[in-house]
Amino acid sequence: MRKFLLSVMTHLNWSACSYSTSHNCGHSEDVFLQCGGEGFTLMDENLNTNTNSGLLLYYGGTVCDDSFDQNAADAICSAMGFSGVNSGYTSGISVLEDFRADRLIALDDVTCGSSYWSACSYSTSHNCGHSEDVFLQCGGYQGFTLMDVYQNTNANSGLLLYYGGTVCDDSFDQNAADAICSAMGFSGVN
Repeated sequence: MRKFLLSVMTHLNWSACSYSTSHNCGHSEDVFLQCGGEGFTLMDENLNTNTNSGLLLYYGGTVCDDSFDQNAADAICSAMGFSGVNSGYTSGISVLEDFRADRLIALDDVTCGSSYWSACSYSTSHNCGHSEDVFLQCGGYQGFTLMDVYQNTNANSGLLLYYGGTVCDDSFDQNAADAICSAMGFSGVN
């Protein structure tokens, strides 16, 4: 299994960080991380969250399709550790209606200037109904993911993986943890 050594983490933005793929680490030095909040998740029609497609949730609430576009879909899929959006996004689907009815609409007017979540703006107030909830189909995993004890990779805490390999704790600090949690769409480290 690949291991990655992350270093020179001085900013809360992953793009400002550097890392090395050479290391002198053992698995006893693997990073376990707990990110704050639920961030983004996808839920399929069977209420599973270990998936790359389904109803888009943000901190447990749904996301409205107002202003939502390809950049927003790519940014959110990437923030969840996927390679981007696979076949797009949609709304107006009659799936999970009872589940959705009990949820708040967490985000509206998601507008992204590029395919990075840091380039997005949004509103936490809305003028939407659940018929406007966003459903996404993301590509395969890439970048950072967290794997929980049940080997679910759509979690907010667990073993930190980078492109499927574990991450060594050498030079790993609070800035690294915050930058990685933010890159995955979470509010930071919990």
